[in-house]
Amino acid sequence: MRPLYRARQFWQGLTAAPLSAEARQLVERILSPAEQQGFDRLAPVDQWHSYQVLRLLQRHGHDEPALLKAALLHDIGKTRAPLSLLDRTVAVLGRLLIPGRAAAWEKRSLEAATRWQRPFVIHRRHPEWSAEMLAAAGSDERTIDLVRRHQDRPAGTGENDRLLALLQWADDQN
Repeated sequence: MRPLYRARQFWQGLTAAPLSAEARQLVERILSPAEQQGFDRLAPVDQWHSYQVLRLLQRHGHDEPALLKAALLHDIGKTRAPLSLLDRTVAVLGRLLIPGRAAAWEKRSLEAATRWQRPFVIHRRHPEWSAEMLAAAGSDERTIDLVRRHQDRPAGTGENDRLLALLQWADDQN
């Protein structure tokens, strides 16, 4: 675990504010109206995180539309079962301190999870939920694939796997 990274994430969770008008305009240029609705349901801290993932990719010269959309939308599944800052902290610390138990909890269904198991289930399932939401919004297949697999190891050397590695790199920096 990277303590400074996690401390910065915690602070951002405490101080998150809505995106600036300039940031919102950039998001609106990239997303379709239906995708924008999903983005708008994200908590301010998740909007800020996604925007930072996008900007990092852009600063490094990446402009593939599906990659930029995936940067903004990879966490929208978290809106299906929102997490508090305490929930997020429990999930991070649990995966660090009791990884075997955390891995077992992640496999439960959301309905069967106890209050303290819920964050682990959400962490594990949100990529799948995000992909389902994007499919319902009419997103393109490449964006859906990147979002669905954003926590998986790239499986090969194709273009989608190259983009997936870039998305994961930018996500890990933020």
